[in-house]
Amino acid sequence: MEQFVCLLDYERYALKHLKPSVRDYYRGGAGDEYTLNLNREAFKKYRIRPRVLRDVSKRDISTTVLGEKIAMPVGVSPTAMQRMAHPEGECANARATGAAGTVFMLSTLSTSSIEEVSQAAPNTIKWYQLYVYTDRNITLNLVQRAENAGFKALVLTVDAPLFGDRRADIRNKFTLPSHLRFDY
Repeated sequence: MEQFVCLLDYERYALKHLKPSVRDYYRGGAGDEYTLNLNREAFKKYRIRPRVLRDVSKRDISTTVLGEKIAMPVGVSPTAMQRMAHPEGECANARATGAAGTVFMLSTLSTSSIEEVSQAAPNTIKWYQLYVYTDRNITLNLVQRAENAGFKALVLTVDAPLFGDRRADIRNKFTLPSHLRFDY
């Protein structure tokens, strides 16, 4: 881990060590990846505004979100199928997020169950990202399981009535590896 000093170092490592289909799934977007590229360019435009000659002896970036105090105004957004990259997948990510004192959001398309994540990270603030299924019983079951497992909020995905045209996945004939499963 000492060789990693920035996010790009992690990305380079992952690109070199993940199977091509998994690598392309994580780094890809839909269609011509126009929006993905716009997002990357927009992020590059953020700047830290230096403020000098200020009292920094008492710094606190904590905040409260939905009644929960978190250490910083940053959470870990839902990312699908994390066990493709690491055997502990979402469970490890939830523990790390809790150690950082912020919010972890579990994807509906996770490869760790709601209950596994809850057990692995009991002190982490957890939210559940939810797709609304045509079969509302599936949706209701997921909501009830998340509530029973101590998840504090739902993150409702409303902009994905169907999966995008992910061309790298089509070229790779991407499928979930046979040793993994979805939780729903």
